[in-house]
Amino acid sequence: MVDKPSIAKIIKEQRKSLSLSLKQLSRSSGISVSHLGRIEQGLRKPSPRTLQKITKPLGFDLDELLVMAGFLSSKRALFSEEERDKLRTELSTLSERVVSDLKRIKEIMNRLLMS
Repeated sequence: MVDKPSIAKIIKEQRKSLSLSLKQLSRSSGISVSHLGRIEQGLRKPSPRTLQKITKPLGFDLDELLVMAGFLSSKRALFSEEERDKLRTELSTLSERVVSDLKRIKEIMNRLLMS
């Protein structure tokens, strides 16, 4: 049995293959250089949020990175591609609603506190 490469090694090798410095990846992802360095050294496990931020600069698909990091199963037979696309769209819509709902809740709370 062959061991699969660690997420730290995958991230580091991909960054280097794109000729990106840690500083460049930091700027494009919003993750500090020191945190990225610790991830690449295997001293820190990246959170799903961190993986989301480095996905585009490294040229990965988010699902792909989440599977490699062990946050998602590689078994993807639960949904067809069409069903996954619909769920992603719905999740995106719901996320936007949550943000607008939170904004409205804050407005109402501020009005109540002012009266």
